[in-house]
Amino acid sequence: MTGQINVNKIAARTGNAITIASGSVLQAPGHVLQTISQSLTDEATVTTQTQADIHSQLSLQITPSSASNKILVSYNITYGLNGDVAHGYLYVVRDSTNLLIGTASGNRDRATHVLNIGNNPGSHQNVAGFFLDSPNTTSAVTYKLQCKSSNGTAIYINRSGRDTNNVDYDGRGTSTIVVQEIAG
Repeated sequence: MTGQINVNKIAARTGNAITIASGSVLQAPGHVLQTISQSLTDEATVTTQTQADIHSQLSLQITPSSASNKILVSYNITYGLNGDVAHGYLYVVRDSTNLLIGTASGNRDRATHVLNIGNNPGSHQNVAGFFLDSPNTTSAVTYKLQCKSSNGTAIYINRSGRDTNNVDYDGRGTSTIVVQEIAG
């Protein structure tokens, strides 16, 4: 009888969840159990040469319902610089652990993304990505986006380096982080 369910033990079925008569809920693997998102619509500036939170609105907390579940982190950052004067380093972080960073090579800095715009201070760039994390806990975890500047020169979030106040030129963008608990 492989693949069959004893219907006498099912109390209720809603969508992809099955509640057993004992009250426990089973979720089909791969299904989204919860989604949390935050967006930053204002501007922010990063000048620190050490890794730090970009903004409190690019940080959020989620509590997995099972230690075997995964967390899918999706994000996008809009940024600008004052030309080819620095590099920014973007990090996806769980609590204080960097996730998804490049391999070490000599003195090169490692990050999730390296931010640079070349010699165009009026330019906006956008980086986006996602990462499937295995926090292995049922305690609350915090996912956030952090950044640092290679030399202390400003990295602008949601605006260009030039930031001309003219409808024909520089505008403003947004940045977002989304986490989803995925049934394991």
